[in-house]
Amino acid sequence: MNQGPSRPRPTPGTPPQPRCPVHAQAVPLYRNAHRSDHALLWEELRARFGAVAPVEISPGVPGWLLLGYHENLNVLRNPVSFSTDPARWREAREGRQENRVGGTALAADGERHRRMRTPLVEALHALSGRRLSRTVTRLASSLVDRFATTGRADLIADYAAPLPAMVLNFLFGLDDRYGDLLARLCAARDGDDPDAAERATADLRRYVRALVARRRAEPGDDLVSRLLAHPVALTDAEVATEVETLLRLGVEPTAHLIGNALRLLLTQPEVAAAYRGAALPSVDFLDYVMWADPPLQALQARYPTHDVRIGGADIKEGEALVLGFAPAHADPATRRGHALDDLAGNRSHLMWGAGPHGCPARALASEVAATAIDVLLDRLDPKLDGPPEQLRWRASLSVHGLAALPVVFPPEPAPAVPQQPAPRPRRRLLARTARRTAAPRGARYGAPGDTAEPPAPRTPTARHARVPAPASRATGARYHVPAPADEPRPDPLEGLLAQWA
Repeated sequence: MNQGPSRPRPTPGTPPQPRCPVHAQAVPLYRNAHRSDHALLWEELRARFGAVAPVEISPGVPGWLLLGYHENLNVLRNPVSFSTDPARWREAREGRQENRVGGTALAADGERHRRMRTPLVEALHALSGRRLSRTVTRLASSLVDRFATTGRADLIADYAAPLPAMVLNFLFGLDDRYGDLLARLCAARDGDDPDAAERATADLRRYVRALVARRRAEPGDDLVSRLLAHPVALTDAEVATEVETLLRLGVEPTAHLIGNALRLLLTQPEVAAAYRGAALPSVDFLDYVMWADPPLQALQARYPTHDVRIGGADIKEGEALVLGFAPAHADPATRRGHALDDLAGNRSHLMWGAGPHGCPARALASEVAATAIDVLLDRLDPKLDGPPEQLRWRASLSVHGLAALPVVFPPEPAPAVPQQPAPRPRRRLLARTARRTAAPRGARYGAPGDTAEPPAPRTPTARHARVPAPASRATGARYHVPAPADEPRPDPLEGLLAQWA
């Protein structure tokens, strides 16, 4: 079939030329990931370009970074003009980049988005409540137990990072062994070792596929079973994609929300005093963290459905828009101050998104973060192990979090080992047994046995009649060899447990 002239492709390894003259001034955003002063970067871009800055997302890949609060909010609220579907991205459409984010509610619009999102929202709501609250407290306490007697800990690796994964594993209906597995997989995926991250990403996909297959065969009262049973009839592949998205966007940002909140409590005495003195409720404190130290900074997430003008910049249909949460929260046109009283309880931040694509798990993430902070501070009195200037941030422009948060504290006493009761003497039992036992017949020494008559042989009755063994299967009939029994298939989840032990 004649498909017309083929579209010219760029030479491999050669970045495409910018199509817009403004992008000759584009700032290579990817080169600034290792900067420790991202807040200064946003202000430099704001001073130079205003509310919208031309950037290079990766070498040769143009985009627009939204720096203004109102510009971000308007794009989030307008799904008609700004699509989440990466199939609209001009770079992917014209063959210069690969679309790797399709198939999820996050990357869908209209009726398809509602079909994918509704089961997740309803399942999360149904599983919330006291049982979930008790479980989050139990899991947080179990993590504190692991280091409470040592007097020191890394509150990122030992606490903030594993907790969200363990909570999601509980919602999946799996026991705590798999929670530790999921936490290790997510930590490796989000770590700095690219080989370990690639392996963990592949194994996370195996974890999710095996989980969905198990819940399809053995449904229960859990998140995955509810997604599979919803009337919209999601396929196994669709459910797996939704679970993978939840693990990708729900674990690391929540971990850094906890970590950033703990850092503020450890480095800002006035905030810690207000929090510990109950003058600052947990939910208001988390709002303060969202403004002052948001766990998400920037995210490529929207594509104009037609040519538009935003913040003085003319943007073509299909060009990538990078949502700038952190720069929007620092926008002087919106932010009235930096003090605790100015920001605590202000819920107009953009961390949960806005419009039809707002975060469906915001209540869960808030509960996990607030419980994590309360459990830790109720048990321990941590102090920063070293000056705040030595804390190192992750080299990322998407998430904003610490690589480590080392603390010291007075250790809890080790729990007393319960003493086992002493075994009861068994002399009487042995003596009685000896008296009941018949004397040896002397087979070993050749001694004669009893002269008593042997018991008469028992006549078989219908009750004791011998039942012939069932005939073997036809396999190997010539030699009467029974067919081998079908061996059970190995459980992929058990295999992952062994690999990541």
